[in-house]
Amino acid sequence: MKFPAFAYARPNTIDEAIALLASEDEARPLAGGQTLLPILALRMSMPSLLVDLNDIEDMKHIIVGDGVVRVGAMVTHAQNLASTEHRKYLPLLSEAVRHVAHEAIRNRGTIGGSLAHADAAAEMPLVVTALDATMIIANEDGGRRVEAKNFFGGHFTTAIESGELLTTIEFPISDHHWAFEEVARRPGDYALVMAAAGLKVNNGIVESARITLGSVADRPLRAPEAESYLTGKAISGEIAVEAAQIATQDLKSHDDIHASANYRRTVVGTLVKRALMRAATEKSA
Repeated sequence: MKFPAFAYARPNTIDEAIALLASEDEARPLAGGQTLLPILALRMSMPSLLVDLNDIEDMKHIIVGDGVVRVGAMVTHAQNLASTEHRKYLPLLSEAVRHVAHEAIRNRGTIGGSLAHADAAAEMPLVVTALDATMIIANEDGGRRVEAKNFFGGHFTTAIESGELLTTIEFPISDHHWAFEEVARRPGDYALVMAAAGLKVNNGIVESARITLGSVADRPLRAPEAESYLTGKAISGEIAVEAAQIATQDLKSHDDIHASANYRRTVVGTLVKRALMRAATEKSA
């Protein structure tokens, strides 16, 4: 199908983009276009104005400093995959981004576009949730900061309001060891289930744990009870199994054409166990 008619603008600065987005109720930002353009072709979205962000250099940075890594929203998945900074400071992102679609899509798709689209089966929403990232959102009043736990409102729903633009994702540098696990029908498909585990271990004892589940609900989910259970314990196969059971015991997943809720609960428990065992034995993913 052909795209619906729309006006097109290609600003050079964030301020110009914000002014354009605020000028029309149905204005939409265009990042890599890997989701928006197919949606336009199907006429599932009919914006009056597309604001192309690809000339905004201030949204293409990877900066390390002050205990955080700041990643511009227009950084592509391929650039994140190639980043030596990420391999050193954000190993979870480096591992998870390998699972994003295929090379052609990674070359065009952006981290900001994935987060703004907020598909619960995508890897980047899980990563920012697991790492307690902060979304920096620009608007005509200057902007605001939204923590990942408050950013996702459900499938395809975020805290970004009309006239606003996600410009940067700020990741605190974690001292945890991380591992990521995913099951998909084929390489490059959206995940049926995902899990990430992060452990801070001192003398064989867990000081802090983070477990995040993905593609099992309408947004990524942390597992605080399982995290608390692990604290103060030495990781073993038995402990990892118990933590996985705790993480999934109250999980209310969903049936769809791809997998049943029972399948998701069963498999994500296995992935949690695998991720915990890897995080306990590997210094980086």
